[in-house]
Amino acid sequence: MSISRKIFPALLCLAVAVLSGCNEEIEVHTKSMDRSYLVVEGMLTDCADDVQRVLLTESVDYFEEEVPPVVSGAVVTVSDGVDSWLFSESPAGSGCYVGPQGLHGTPGVTYKLSVDAVVGGTAGHYEAVSKMEEPGFRVDAVDYMYAGNATMKLDSLWTIAVWGQDAPGPNYYYVSATLNDAVFPIEMSLAMDDKYFDGQRVICFPITTLYQTEEMRRQYGDCAKYLETGDVFKLNVYSVPKEYYDFYMGFVSSSVGSSVPMLQSQPANCPTNITGGDAVGFFVACPASSASVTIEDPFRPYYKKLFERFPR
Repeated sequence: MSISRKIFPALLCLAVAVLSGCNEEIEVHTKSMDRSYLVVEGMLTDCADDVQRVLLTESVDYFEEEVPPVVSGAVVTVSDGVDSWLFSESPAGSGCYVGPQGLHGTPGVTYKLSVDAVVGGTAGHYEAVSKMEEPGFRVDAVDYMYAGNATMKLDSLWTIAVWGQDAPGPNYYYVSATLNDAVFPIEMSLAMDDKYFDGQRVICFPITTLYQTEEMRRQYGDCAKYLETGDVFKLNVYSVPKEYYDFYMGFVSSSVGSSVPMLQSQPANCPTNITGGDAVGFFVACPASSASVTIEDPFRPYYKKLFERFPR
């Protein structure tokens, strides 16, 4: 899971709800908070090579733009009803808790996250439960094409296309990526459903775009750098429950595959599966499918259609 400490303002959340065709009205409180909330970002995948992480921070007042303080020294465990795994804070003082090497989940199994932490000076116990979905999308290949302005170097835009197979029935996905192992944050990722390709073979589907600027690189690091020959781009598609899709849409605007964070704080009444006290965020167990591509010519002309590069 991409680790993020920046969330979008409430008005943008409302705009997303309208544009995505939601029938249920969502009200987001924007008044100043009189207490601290535990903010949880956790994902458990079915890939043994993935580093399973849980990020813990404290909320800040909605109109503050400061970086939220991390929650250090917590006791974080994940269990499946039979076994339990302790997550260690790494590096120390980071608020990022990492599972044992090789830990991974299994579709159909329910996992529980337990957190004992001090938030706002008060000790608390928090829990979240998530059942891992069956895989909904199989990624067979991924490719790119340049669609931006290479000469002025003010910004660059690449279209990312995917080949794969969608499972029948309604499915929901969280789509993220890595560039040379640098993980994309949640602001550079997106959530989507499969209503346009339910149960179908997907060929050269423009699943997202990369909008890279020097400002984004300064803010996010090398995951937001300009593509160069030899770079390795990896696309990850996670099959998530509808509840996680709703959580994501409650926080992040997904416009052409990228978003610009504006505020650090998180509306306290957006969807969450964290229980036990004042807490926001989400813990999700989900299967993942991925494919990678090595960049040959980062400015490969747009007219070289991607669907000609792979057989149908």
